[in-house]
Amino acid sequence: MIATVSIAYLLFALTVITYFMLAPVGRQSADDLAALMVFSANEWVKTKTEDRILFEQNLLKNYQLHIAAGQQLDSVDFKPLPYYYFLESALKKRTGQDVQLKISQDESGTDWYWANLIINDANVRIGFSSSHINAQPPLVLILLLVVGGLATLATAAALVRHLTTPLESLSKNALRIGSGEEPELIPETGPEEILHLAQSFNKMAVQVKELLSNRTTLLAGISHDLRTPLARIQLSLEMLPDNADPVLVAGIRGDVNQMNCLIGQFLELSKTLEKGEQQSIDVVETLDDLVHCGKRGGANIQWQPADPCQITSNPMALRRIIVNLLENAVRYSNGQTVEVLYSCEPEHVKIKIMDRGPGIPADKIDAVFRPFYRLDQSRNIETGGTGLGLSIAQQLAEINHIKIQLHTREGGGTVAEITIEKV
Repeated sequence: MIATVSIAYLLFALTVITYFMLAPVGRQSADDLAALMVFSANEWVKTKTEDRILFEQNLLKNYQLHIAAGQQLDSVDFKPLPYYYFLESALKKRTGQDVQLKISQDESGTDWYWANLIINDANVRIGFSSSHINAQPPLVLILLLVVGGLATLATAAALVRHLTTPLESLSKNALRIGSGEEPELIPETGPEEILHLAQSFNKMAVQVKELLSNRTTLLAGISHDLRTPLARIQLSLEMLPDNADPVLVAGIRGDVNQMNCLIGQFLELSKTLEKGEQQSIDVVETLDDLVHCGKRGGANIQWQPADPCQITSNPMALRRIIVNLLENAVRYSNGQTVEVLYSCEPEHVKIKIMDRGPGIPADKIDAVFRPFYRLDQSRNIETGGTGLGLSIAQQLAEINHIKIQLHTREGGGTVAEITIEKV
């Protein structure tokens, strides 16, 4: 926009300069030359024949004008500059004749411009060389436009770069926060507004780091403080007499186990912002191992190993994502077979975990990724769900640049699709 406005202003300035300065100067110069040409033609006619040669020589030497009398020259119409139209108009005004300039070349290749004037019934051809008018307005205009345009573009690009570099850094760090990573401090440079923005962002980044650190410390303390009384409750249950109500004891044990599970998953959720080490791993080998572990636990999983496929990722995060999605599928499939499909493309790897459970309504797909969110028909205490599995998987996926999508499966159920970009 800066470049466009500047170039438009440059064109406007050139137009104004041409109309109010160059054109009047050109007309005046053309009128002066026309007066000299008419005066010289009149004097030449008045001069005696024997003196005309000397007159012509003096005229050529002093004023760069040449008189060719009535001889016919091989010339054509050619007026590349507005100046020559001004000259024709000035000659017509002074002589009352329609004058059209002709052009020819001499033996040295120099262009000559000629005007046929009728003076006292005598046909006088008077002309001047192109060196007499040594101006090149088109070249001047082109140079002004090109140099001015390039200078404007370069200045605009430098200015935009100066303004956008801090914003680019700010944008990258904002994306880091959005993907669950700790933000980095950005340079506090640039214009005053951007400087204040950078200072505010850095202050927020420090606060975010402190909040993340405090959250992990707080949750670890809560876990420790809660598990100690839970251990005492379990010990007390073991010491109860044999005649204690078995239903009550079983209920208490179930509550204790569920609280232990909830605390463990809550701690796991608190650590999802910590990005692990990237390693080269075989996705097929990881899937095969996790599926066999699930089968040993009694899960009904259908899986056909494929050719190996190497990717670079966080192995622990990838395993946790697959395990959480696999456990969800098994938990809500009502004993039906859970299918695991895999494809290795040149640019990415896709894993699909498909169940035949009750499914997830389309308007609830985004909500199930929120911590502790449950669907009434499938996420409840009886099934053992805490509402953290999908949230943990999603946060791990975001920090490791993995994409998780949930789709409704044709015929009933849910498809959890994992997309891993190859590095």
